Amino acid sequence: MLIETALVIEYRNGIAKVRCETKKGCCGCAAQASCGAAALSELSGGQNDGALLFEMAVNQPLYIGQRIEIGLQEKSLLLSALLLYIVPLTALLVSTLIGSLFLQHELLLAVFIFVMTVAAFFGIKKVGDRLSRQSHYQPVFLRILSRI
Repeated sequence: MLIETALVIEYRNGIAKVRCETKKGCCGCAAQASCGAAALSELSGGQNDGALLFEMAVNQPLYIGQRIEIGLQEKSLLLSALLLYIVPLTALLVSTLIGSLFLQHELLLAVFIFVMTVAAFFGIKKVGDRLSRQSHYQPVFLRILSRI
């Protein structure tokens, strides 16, 4: 499990909204392979100015400004990488091979490849939405690090 600290920015009815911030030197050190912040940063593609926002169910009351520890299963990170990188690449290659067998005009082939690749991304979005509802693909609350 990848473990990272997060800051509680909102808490309502057992649902906490937390923010994980990557460090200034993040993604440049030797410990990057086992770093939770680097792994979480990969999920957003470096968006949100280095801050990642998560909503998670928490079994105890939290307060705004508290630091907590969250965990993310390696399995979910690996599946996300597989979906985001391997599936579109495979769709691109397969559509190129199949399209070149049946389509002789290059413009039609390019349109076919584009449509099939876009369809792969819509499929990934649908699978990702389904996976995001499953509890073992969500970050989990581990413990409170600072009390207010």
